[in-house]
Amino acid sequence: MIEFDKVNPNLSKLSDYISEKTRVFFTDNGGFRKKYFENIKCYHCNKDSFVSVFYDRYGFRHVRCSICGMVYVNPRLKEKIVHDLYSEDDYTQYYKIKLLPALEYRRNVLAVNKYNQIVNLSLKKTGKVLDIGCGLGEVLSIFKERGWGTTAIEFNPFAADYAKEHFGISVVNKSVYDFNEAGKFDVIMLWGVLEHLYDPSKILKKCKKLLTDKGLLVIEVPSADSLLVRYAENTDKKVDRIIEGDRHLMLFSVLSFKEMLGKNGFIPKKLISNGLDVATIDRLFMEKRLTNNALVDIIQEILDESLQGDLLRGFFTKG
Repeated sequence: MIEFDKVNPNLSKLSDYISEKTRVFFTDNGGFRKKYFENIKCYHCNKDSFVSVFYDRYGFRHVRCSICGMVYVNPRLKEKIVHDLYSEDDYTQYYKIKLLPALEYRRNVLAVNKYNQIVNLSLKKTGKVLDIGCGLGEVLSIFKERGWGTTAIEFNPFAADYAKEHFGISVVNKSVYDFNEAGKFDVIMLWGVLEHLYDPSKILKKCKKLLTDKGLLVIEVPSADSLLVRYAENTDKKVDRIIEGDRHLMLFSVLSFKEMLGKNGFIPKKLISNGLDVATIDRLFMEKRLTNNALVDIIQEILDESLQGDLLRGFFTKG
């Protein structure tokens, strides 16, 4: 099972940093400063009907669509505001505070696990792989070591430079929509990318053009059906994972995830869940009373098997 402390070092430090940086968007009594926000409809259904409302620890309002179950931030920050967070130093701190200290574990354990899953499902054991939003490049570095042709797209200059310098990865530091490739890719990956986008279907259409006819599209997103999200939604407790209204614009239900991919020409080959729901709830709200790590792992395994872990991972082929 995933080891919480090795994946999430400095989580409280990161939360404090985000709280400080996002304070400008709200009034002293927690209201929204209108010049920064806009109201929206569900990204998948395009409906404005929701069954629940709850807030994250930073003050962002989340709603759950009554039609498809997607959870999304409403009102959301305007796109230019979020774009500046990605391209400037504010988002760079996310890499420096959280991901860099965990990089060895993330590469040697999580990235290897991702690689093995993909190769087992892919029709090709080597080929060309594209990682959209590669971050520091740890996942793509495993493919490179094993003989794959690797290309990355990364929006953040710090992360792009790190992937180039430390792993020798070819990184395109521009928008995927401006990316043109003579050949197509056997595998395309989006790890924690789709939930950041103002028009997620637009990137899925681009992926379909870039993927070979028998290629594999791999996407991981935060899950609206997870225990962690349901717990926060129904108790109004403030968790420090997944529900991050400054960055995660939407959390996908299984239904909305499969349907959105289907509408854009993909069919699921396999859908799995993995998360740290139990460890997070125990750490934040139960004073670590679930001290038996084996018990935590067993409960989490049950959640993951029933697609209720806080991350949802899909493997898709062209329909």
